[in-house]
Amino acid sequence: MEQHENSSEKKELIIRQTQEINTLHQEVDELRKEVKELREDIDLIDVFQKKPVITAAVIGQIGSFIIAILVIIGIFF
Repeated sequence: MEQHENSSEKKELIIRQTQEINTLHQEVDELRKEVKELREDIDLIDVFQKKPVITAAVIGQIGSFIIAILVIIGIFF
């Protein structure tokens, strides 16, 4: 009789452990999906946060183009 009780307890334990393992597998799958979505969101955010870099050299070059255009317009008018 004692073996039967031990046997049924072992079966219940195995069933509970199997259920817990299955639950953990499902949670891991859900977490993997969330991590994937977060990585995609991070990539998207990186794309939108990148701003053009304007240095002093670029500003100087644009200024020189404007002055050159004004000089050319001044010559012909």
